[in-house]
Amino acid sequence: MDESSDVGADLGLYATAAGGLLGACHAAGGREIDGFGDVALTALAAMAGAFGGLLLGLLVGVALLVVHTVAVAPAVGWWRHRRFGRATLVVLAWAAVITALLWWWPDRFLPAFLIVGFGGWSVFLAQRRFGESEHLAVRAIPHLGGVAVATLVGEQVVFGNLLSTTYVAPVILGIAGWLSWCGWRAMRTSPRLTVRAAADIVWSIQLGLLLSLVMVWLADVLSLNPTQVTATRAVLERVQALTAVHWAYWLTAYTAIAVSSFLVLRWPQRFGEVRLPVFGVLDTGKRTLAGVNIGLMVALVFTITAVPVSEGAWKQQVENRYALETRHIERAEGEQAAYEAIHQYVTVHRRTTASLAPVVTAVHEAAPAEPGQPVSDSGLAIARQLGRFQAATLDLADPPSARAPELPGGPDVSEALAELDDAQQARSEQEARTDRFAEAAAAAIASTLDIPDLGRSEVVHILKAYLGGLVEEGRVRDLARLIPVDLPALYDAAYDLTRRAAIRAGVDVWAFNATYGLGLTMPGETPELDEVVILARQTHHLADGGSPCPGCVHPPAGGGTHPGGGTSGGGGRRG
Repeated sequence: MDESSDVGADLGLYATAAGGLLGACHAAGGREIDGFGDVALTALAAMAGAFGGLLLGLLVGVALLVVHTVAVAPAVGWWRHRRFGRATLVVLAWAAVITALLWWWPDRFLPAFLIVGFGGWSVFLAQRRFGESEHLAVRAIPHLGGVAVATLVGEQVVFGNLLSTTYVAPVILGIAGWLSWCGWRAMRTSPRLTVRAAADIVWSIQLGLLLSLVMVWLADVLSLNPTQVTATRAVLERVQALTAVHWAYWLTAYTAIAVSSFLVLRWPQRFGEVRLPVFGVLDTGKRTLAGVNIGLMVALVFTITAVPVSEGAWKQQVENRYALETRHIERAEGEQAAYEAIHQYVTVHRRTTASLAPVVTAVHEAAPAEPGQPVSDSGLAIARQLGRFQAATLDLADPPSARAPELPGGPDVSEALAELDDAQQARSEQEARTDRFAEAAAAAIASTLDIPDLGRSEVVHILKAYLGGLVEEGRVRDLARLIPVDLPALYDAAYDLTRRAAIRAGVDVWAFNATYGLGLTMPGETPELDEVVILARQTHHLADGGSPCPGCVHPPAGGGTHPGGGTSGGGGRRG
């Protein structure tokens, strides 16, 4: 078996192994593991995914071996034996295939081709460095690199989410940039004149495409808040203004500059050993002209590829953000309707709100505010959590699942960003209106309560936070369903939600039970509202580790999974 056959066999092996790895990772990834049963199911899913991936990888590997044997190895042989006509036909055929792939799926195949180029170069260097070692483990290093490159290529082509991995993409792009620099230096010092002449051209293509991929990565990483939307619109509109000229003109300009650079180095005696600049200016700073030449070529490659490569990623990001903003608007509209219904109910049934007075008093005692001072953030958080506990005691139907809203029409990226900007402004306006209705509903209830030790402003703020916890899902419309407060049901809901939050935060279950008991209501025993407030404080502390919580249990990052040293936070129901 000759060297060419070894290359084809290695490609097939890499593709097969990559298929198995991708199948196992995507079959087992994203599963929640809570106990031995979940571990066993995850392992079985990984094995099934690996088996399916190996089969698909084997098919791809066989196809690569056939393509290498039929269309690559003969062309290499023809080129070595100076049969340039046949080799040129094969090269043109491959150019047509690659052009078609980049034309139809640029956001998938351009990153994949760059990974193949840079990754293949790395594997080649590793093979030269470690391939002749006497140790088997050292000789395996290039093959491990080949499997890694094949896995990255498969991830990009099949799933298209390689660049959305925030921590992986910068590493890959940084390594690619370093490899392009090393390759350029190696080509510049090559004994072959043709290689030296092509050094600038190859490097400009690599850097221009890498810049395009940086834009794709930014599109995936940015959360697109209003400030980012404004900045992104300005940048993309400028880029699109440049690319309004047909890409063929830019490609022609790049080809002219690249060919001129190649000709000068290929036949230096005809041009006085000076590289051709853009406008024919000769004999003025060879290094400066070389830098300008490379910079122009890089800029042209970036201009040609930036929009078609990154447009899909930008559109996906904008569409996802638009759907999220629209859901926020719908949610705020639902909350506004709930506050409006509560306000109308209180106006007609003023006496029905008396049972909320103990709730306000309990919050004030848990996080007292000085006279004339606003309610503390801790007090507002406890009040909001009490509202969530109360909502959990109600038999509320889940809202119907709605389809994800789509951007109207089929706009380009600039128009999509404009639609997103409008949606963000609409959300801000709707949330402001909802806040005013919440203030009015809380003020209406506060006017019916008589709590001598509390100022009206403090009562309104506590009630506003409490109602916020009740209606945050936009499903509560009738205050009659919220009053009176059923303490046993409220405690049961509070204990259950707090225990779930503690387990999610990593708190030891035994530590939680030692502090709050088992949550069982003993016969003839009625829980106190203070116990519910303690659980609300604990839940808030789990979400905001910086909040004071004496007697609470803490997640590992907050100082260990043990009860705190105070006594004011204890008092949960003992089993």
